[in-house]
Amino acid sequence: MTFLPLASSSAGNAYLLSDGETHLLLECGITVSELRRRLGGTLPKLAACLVTHEHGDHGKAAKQLLRLGIPVYMSYGTALAHKDDMNEARLIAAGETAMFGCLRVLAFRVFHNTEEPLGWLIEDSRTGERLLFAIDTVNLNYIVKGLDTVAIECNYAEKIMNRYPDPDKKFWFRKERTKRCHMEIETALRYLRRLDLSKCRCIYLMHLSDAYSDAEGFKRRFEQAFPGIRIVICEK
Repeated sequence: MTFLPLASSSAGNAYLLSDGETHLLLECGITVSELRRRLGGTLPKLAACLVTHEHGDHGKAAKQLLRLGIPVYMSYGTALAHKDDMNEARLIAAGETAMFGCLRVLAFRVFHNTEEPLGWLIEDSRTGERLLFAIDTVNLNYIVKGLDTVAIECNYAEKIMNRYPDPDKKFWFRKERTKRCHMEIETALRYLRRLDLSKCRCIYLMHLSDAYSDAEGFKRRFEQAFPGIRIVICEK
């Protein structure tokens, strides 16, 4: 399987997963035209788009994709809360699976300030390769073995956040919302240490905060914690 980050920030998220035959879009937080541009002008034949939750930076293009005849999967809560009519979306709940070619997708629960947000465990039934995808979640309790690739939210560092003064209530609210809704670097490290990463080849760090992160510092910290595993910062 290949995992290609196309956009990863609060301005928009999109990631392309492929086994060479079947292509899945994980998140559609940028427009279809922007997706095409970032893919060199052509959108591959997508088996489906998987949307974790209703926020625009993750599900903005859901309606566009549905109009193109591309199946879009999300939870019932996400469909209800989405700004656009999602009557044509395919519903999936935590604990349920869906097959796309040889790719098996298992939905699992994550923790965000939205209605029924989900993460994805994706396995290639031919090779046994497994990828865990979890974004916009303050924590994770989902323990899984035999991962080859991890794509995980690593939004901010509390030490960096604490350097910023609180000049007004609006600024304070932004910091508190980040703490309640997004994963801090130490939380991500603790979670990954609970997993069997003996097969893991690559860890992708997604959705870094513009204000409260340090991409190079985060990369070094993960390289020290998980020697031998390639660490990739997903770019905006």
